[in-house]
Amino acid sequence: MHPSRPRSDTTCIDPGDRLQLHVPRGTLLFAVEGQVHMVEPPRWLAEQMVSVEQHLSPGQVHEVGQDGWVQLTALAGAPARIARVPPPAVGTRLAAGLAKLRRAVALLARRGIRMA
Repeated sequence: MHPSRPRSDTTCIDPGDRLQLHVPRGTLLFAVEGQVHMVEPPRWLAEQMVSVEQHLSPGQVHEVGQDGWVQLTALAGAPARIARVPPPAVGTRLAAGLAKLRRAVALLARRGIRMA
């Protein structure tokens, strides 16, 4: 496995079965096979609790917007397979952001602009 690629977990769901997975915000859900109905954890919107729902067909992806339990249901009388990819670790994102900042400062320095 390439070190910069996150590991994915694949889960199979029998037709009509429902699966609940606890996932962190930013997790990617890929529909590999079958039709999947996905319901995100509820969140507050204008003093009301709402849940994002989406049907995923093979090849479609959804990024989970909130930590919590995601509910997945296999549709259309056939098994479904879904892959989940966790978000990058905070340390990885921080290192990438700092590297980008260093490149920007170096570019400004080459152009003769000094940082105070």
